[in-house]
Amino acid sequence: MYIQKIIISISLLFISIDTLAKEKLIFAVDIVRHGERTPEITIPKAQHQWPEGIGQLTARGMRQEFELGASLRKKYIHKYHLLPKYYRVDTMKVFSTDCDRTLMSAQAILLGLYPLGTGPFLPNNKPSLPNAYQPIPIYIKPFADFGKKTLLQIFEKHIFSRADWRKKNIELKDKCKRWSLATGLNIDNISWLAPLGDALSIYRLHHIPAPTGLSLKDINEIIAVGRWAFITGYQTKELANIMGQTILANIVDYLQKASSQTTPLKYVLFSGHDTTIGSIMTLLQKPLDVSPPYAANVNFALFKIDNDKYVVKTSYNGKPVIIPGCGTKICTLEQFIKIASHTK
Repeated sequence: MYIQKIIISISLLFISIDTLAKEKLIFAVDIVRHGERTPEITIPKAQHQWPEGIGQLTARGMRQEFELGASLRKKYIHKYHLLPKYYRVDTMKVFSTDCDRTLMSAQAILLGLYPLGTGPFLPNNKPSLPNAYQPIPIYIKPFADFGKKTLLQIFEKHIFSRADWRKKNIELKDKCKRWSLATGLNIDNISWLAPLGDALSIYRLHHIPAPTGLSLKDINEIIAVGRWAFITGYQTKELANIMGQTILANIVDYLQKASSQTTPLKYVLFSGHDTTIGSIMTLLQKPLDVSPPYAANVNFALFKIDNDKYVVKTSYNGKPVIIPGCGTKICTLEQFIKIASHTK
């Protein structure tokens, strides 16, 4: 009984300390993958006419991003009061890669964040735009600066030369020849299985017939190896550096400026790709084991604690990310800057 009282007392003490440490969200950054899209390649022996086009956002993808935006509204406007109820141009910035699906994903997120009815009204109390729609600018920003030659050099030096990669290439050589005949694609390296596996998984999702020359076992193997090939590439620091270093440096800059409280900016949204998220997680020394799903989200939140301390909380799809070097779910701003600055 005495021990139980001690345990209860200690628990109440921790609750009391936690309560005393008041925290206020003062800045946030979200890196979001686009929503569900159509395949990026055409399978010659199982062609399907996608009304949206190749590599385009689907209706389901739009809905995924809209729902994410609605959840961000609950978080940033209703829970933390970080953003105003009605859009103000000085409080947020939105960036996207120069790609239809990421630009459309950003638009869908923003429609959830500032839905119909929140837009401006004319003096006669009529909405400026139908249904009081709120337009928000989206800036095109390349998240990395490299050429195809540089990318190929990194793949050849750091990925294609790996022992496990070479082993799989040898093991699957005969199957790749057979799969080439079945699909009409020239599969001369398992790197080709990433886009093919992606296409087949989308075919399956939409109940579209796969090439008749592929068995169910073949399809499952192509999808599995394709996913392995993709994530293996973005677990490689050399590739992650050129794909994610620029955006991570931007995040550090935003957090530092926010801590100085010299800017009204409160929120930044980056609309990108699975490659963006995979690279960022690798640079944070938390490489992913599986590819980021559609509408995946990496969040960086800057909190002010007890009026004089700044901490950064990082999460992936709503779950805390414990960054090595911090040791807990929370990094001090100084720790985060140091870790992010030494990722190269």
